[in-house]
Amino acid sequence: MFLKFPTRHNAVPLRAILPNMITSVALACGLASIHFALQNKYENAMVAIALSAVFDALDGRAARLMRVTSKFGAVLDSLSDFASFGIAPALLLYQWMLRDTQATRPEPLFMMSVLTFAMCSAMRLARFTSAKPARKNNPFAARYFVGMPTPAAAGAVLLPVLIDVSPSIKWQMPPIAVAIYIFFIGALMVSRVPMFSFKKIRLHPRAVVPLFIGMGLLVFLAAKDLWLVGIILAGGYLLTLPLAWWTHARLRQQLADQSEDNTGDADEHARTSAGKSSKGLKIGRG
Repeated sequence: MFLKFPTRHNAVPLRAILPNMITSVALACGLASIHFALQNKYENAMVAIALSAVFDALDGRAARLMRVTSKFGAVLDSLSDFASFGIAPALLLYQWMLRDTQATRPEPLFMMSVLTFAMCSAMRLARFTSAKPARKNNPFAARYFVGMPTPAAAGAVLLPVLIDVSPSIKWQMPPIAVAIYIFFIGALMVSRVPMFSFKKIRLHPRAVVPLFIGMGLLVFLAAKDLWLVGIILAGGYLLTLPLAWWTHARLRQQLADQSEDNTGDADEHARTSAGKSSKGLKIGRG
């Protein structure tokens, strides 16, 4: 009667489908965001996208913790990400930009910008779903993303909406600037620009206490103006782009220098060994 879960066993353990259940909740949050966007409830739509991002972060960790990763789960996760972080933000932006029907707005430009964002999201997800996993000893894979990840792009692209709904700012970006900004975020997703990955970030011991204080201040600020916290997080991540580029280039140069040093040591060792061999050969001939 129903589709069979892709398994060779007669019974499926609950732990094997728990990550996929979390992914399904993330997908439901993305669909709820689309529902709220069609009703012009922008705040509810953004909250639904944020909840989808939380569950999206949990499903991968649950799969690795329980060691139940599968190709089915990877494809389901990509479909969920496309709905929640590709279609939902694009539709929300389009509804928000055209909410005032009396104003003269460049609707074709808006349509092209949100379509570009959604297509770039699909291209990125397809690329990384079909790509081979990175090597465990790859120093770049643990520290950087290649381009902006889709969940982060969904938060960053909603920055104009966050600024508009925040009671502390009360400012609206010009329509042309919004469209150009959406094109920019879409281009970051499919680019090879390095972006920070905070999965294995390490902090200096002296930075821990200021981090705790900053988190407490953000929680207090969220009680006053939740959307301002979203602006700080999304804008702060965008501002790390030059720093990520610089540290990525520095790490690449360090690895290149180490490789040259290792090659030089190997050549010197080879020459020394060859010299000893030739000297021993001459002695034998004498």
